[in-house]
Amino acid sequence: MWQLLSYRTVDRAAVTEISIKKSRFIANVKPVPDEAAANEFIREISKMHRDATHNVYAYRIGENQEKCSDDGEPSGTAGRPVLNVIKGENLYQVAVVVTRYYGGILLGAGGLVRAYSQAAAQGVSAAGIVTRSLHQQLQVKFTMPLFGLIKRVIEQSGAKILDVSVTDKATITCRLPVAEADRLMAEITEVSAGQAVVKKLEREYV
Repeated sequence: MWQLLSYRTVDRAAVTEISIKKSRFIANVKPVPDEAAANEFIREISKMHRDATHNVYAYRIGENQEKCSDDGEPSGTAGRPVLNVIKGENLYQVAVVVTRYYGGILLGAGGLVRAYSQAAAQGVSAAGIVTRSLHQQLQVKFTMPLFGLIKRVIEQSGAKILDVSVTDKATITCRLPVAEADRLMAEITEVSAGQAVVKKLEREYV
């Protein structure tokens, strides 16, 4: 998962509700960083709706980190359709819980698949989809006469300046996509004739 240069996920938590043949389907969607957070979210929603007929869930964290549960619905009619919505949008680090309050009318296997798929899709849509790209932080240290030149090179590269510190020397911390980091490092070294010291810091998804 963390080797991906970019991935799609939901932007924020969301709650939506639909009614199908008197049954209520409430979708809770949330971005989650790992399986522990996904399971905690599932427990939280299941506790909130402990009186519901079913609390169906699915989550997908990384390439091989996914799970779903029908929570008592006929096998393959609930959890798998919710997971298929997540995978259909190619989302990672997301958990979806679809709560059902039974309304007294049987939906049949096909009806359940459609209902849970629709509820999950509506919840994901409300949560919004964003692409997160892997970025590299760089720390650049140099003498003050180079300040204007180095700052201009960083800005022209499109990197985001996170911090500027000035004492007897200057330090600029910036962030840019991983694929562009080496090029910027080489450019800074070249324009400063090797006087600027560039160090890679942490990587993060933005």
